[in-house]
Amino acid sequence: MKFYSLILLSVFSLLLGGCRVILFEESVEVPNSKYKLDAKVYIKSANIIIRNKTNLPPKTELAISIQPYSENQPLGKIQTYEVEPQKENVTITTVFVDEEGKVEPVVIDRPDPSKRYRIEISVKNENTAEDNKKISLAKYINLMKIEDPDGIGANLTFLSMAEIKELFQTPMQANKNG
Repeated sequence: MKFYSLILLSVFSLLLGGCRVILFEESVEVPNSKYKLDAKVYIKSANIIIRNKTNLPPKTELAISIQPYSENQPLGKIQTYEVEPQKENVTITTVFVDEEGKVEPVVIDRPDPSKRYRIEISVKNENTAEDNKKISLAKYINLMKIEDPDGIGANLTFLSMAEIKELFQTPMQANKNG
């Protein structure tokens, strides 16, 4: 009896090995390696200038949001992305990728210069790639107080969460993860 069960199991494995059952259709994220978003920010006393280069499809909508950090968060933990900003958005704006794949520079009034913020640029969720798959792409940068290092006059590059984790992972954390 066990012998027949093994043979039956083997036959079903061979027959169903290449099959895939889809119970419902869902959107699938496009791998980050396909689309690139290179964003830089120039911080002035009164405003923030964001420039982007991308290969995202034309008419893709990008959202830019600015979230404040709590006043009691230490500078070092903000600089290394160890703490999250508050959930409220101070500023949200959108821009579109044009037909040539370009994004116009964005100038945003700087919120309170005596506070720290996280700026996020991301693809809006309702946008999809040409093959009906959602594009998941977001990059971040921290905006410091005007008196902090890089609080004014800084040219900074937005980073993905993977880049942030790689950049700020300590050797002790790497040993625990590895």
